[in-house]
Amino acid sequence: MDDATSWTRPWTAQVLMGRTDEPLYEYACHEGNYSMASSLSGARAMEAREEAEGGGSQ
Repeated sequence: MDDATSWTRPWTAQVLMGRTDEPLYEYACHEGNYSMASSLSGARAMEAREEAEGGGSQ
């Protein structure tokens, strides 16, 4: 980071990660994502309809 108006000298940060064979999923902050509630309620409605029609996964 090199910003003379905020810092007295440039600096560096590092985040170490380990290797994995597991699936990786995007990490994203959903704060302020107002469509999330609608997306989730729509998915739950579809699941309920499938269950009512006898297409549940149990």
